[in-house]
Formats: sequence, C-alpha cells, structure tokens
Amino acid sequence: MAETALVAALQNVIGHYMTAVAEKLLAEGTPVSSISTFARYDDEEQGKYHDDVEGGILLNGSFTRRWLPNAETGLHWSATSGWCLWTILKDSAGGGGAFYDGARWLGAGLIPDPERVAAFLSSVQLDPQAAGSSDRPFYRQPLQDLPGLCDRLRTYQRIEYGNPSYELRFEDARCGAYYDRMVRALTSGDDGIVNVPVRRSELEALLHLLEFAEGSSYKPVRLFADRLAGDIARRVSEPGSVNEHREALAYAREAKERREQAKRQQKNHDEE
Repeated sequence: MAETALVAALQNVIGHYMTAVAEKLLAEGTPVSSISTFARYDDEEQGKYHDDVEGGILLNGSFTRRWLPNAETGLHWSATSGWCLWTILKDSAGGGGAFYDGARWLGAGLIPDPERVAAFLSSVQLDPQAAGSSDRPFYRQPLQDLPGLCDRLRTYQRIEYGNPSYELRFEDARCGAYYDRMVRALTSGDDGIVNVPVRRSELEALLHLLEFAEGSSYKPVRLFADRLAGDIARRVSEPGSVNEHREALAYAREAKERREQAKRQQKNHDEE
C-alpha cells in the first residue's frame, strides 16, 4: 500500500473506531463533543511520545468538571498503548511529555471493545485516581506493521448512507442521540412547573444559543431548537402562558408516535 493511501486508510479506520466508542458513550448518556484522529505516522513529534498514529474523544467540559474541577481531560487512544484518560491541571505549564503525565491507562489491550472503554470511563467518574493504572502498557512498537493495524481496525468500519466517511457517521450518531434525549425528556410526563431564577440577560443568551443551534445543527435537532426557542420567547412576552406555548412538546409526541409506529410495523413484518 502506497504511503499516501496508507495514511488515508489509517485516518478513516481510526475515525470509525473512535466513532464506535463514541456511539456507546452517547447511548449511555455521556456528552461527547467531538472525536479526533491522527495518522501522520511520519511526523517526527510522534517519536517523543512513543506513538505513531492515534485518536481521541473529547467530552463536554461541563461534564468533566463534575469529577475533575481543576483540570482538562479526555479519552485518548494510542496505537502503541491503547486507551487512557489524559489529565492536565489548569495551572500546568505543559510541554516535555506533559500530555501523558498523570494519565490513567485502561490496560485492556490495544483495541478493546467500545463497551470496555465505556466501563473504564464509568470507573474514572467514581474515582479518577484509582481507575486503570498509571503504568503505561506497550502492545506494539511505533511503525510496526501499520497495514496490519489498519486491517484490525477495519472491524469497526461502517458505511452510512453509502458514504464511508467517519465524520458523517459521528455527526449522525451524536445528533441522533441528542434527538432521542429531547424526545424522552419532553414526553416523560414530568411536567411540573419549576421556578428557576434567571436574569434577563441570561435568558436572552439562551435564546441566542438556541438560535445558533437551529441554524447549525442536524435537521431534526434543529427543529427542536426552533420550537423550544419559540416557546420560550412567547412565554417571555405573555406571562402566565406556560401551558399554551408548547410546540416542542407537540413535536416530540409526534416523533415518539412515528417511532412507535415504525416499531409496530417492523414487528408485524418480522412475524409474517
């Protein structure tokens, strides 16, 4: 395999592996914000860290601050050592290999199943200092049999709508997960009215955020943002109308019914 083709192939299969793990985390309710891949194994900087190719999963900062309030952290996959949770203290000067300083290593092989990685993150949330090990394992040497590594990672490759792009697959998984969460939340039946102190400036900022989501998100999620923004904006101008402006709830009920109807049709088809 030519070098350029190998780099592209590694980039794609690593991205699909990162996405497979992200899908599992999203299914468990973890707020995943992005994934990353790096396949330039000829980069001289990689040698400093005993790596060649790698990938990563970034989690929402509001989520990680719950258990590591004074640090930045994320999940990282090294093609020589497997998964770790990296942690960099906010007052750290960085540099000189600091990325792996304080990392906790999963130590479950080079390419563990997504379920195993998700279980590792769960243990980290319980006790970041006790989960995994501080000892970095090594399962292969940098640059060792890269085509073979590429073949192993292809297990997690998927085709979305005829497109082999892992970016499309990740975006679809993330948006789909949040769409499902909004449907479940709005149709949960927990409709008690709560009084939340909020400044007018904060409310305006929230409406701007929903407007941003409406213009930039995956279509079904965008439709939720549109309806939520409309509901809140109309309630601001019409005090006491909390039970009248509920377009987001109506849309969620329709979505839930469509999904249940699809399941019934699939069940009937399977029974025939």
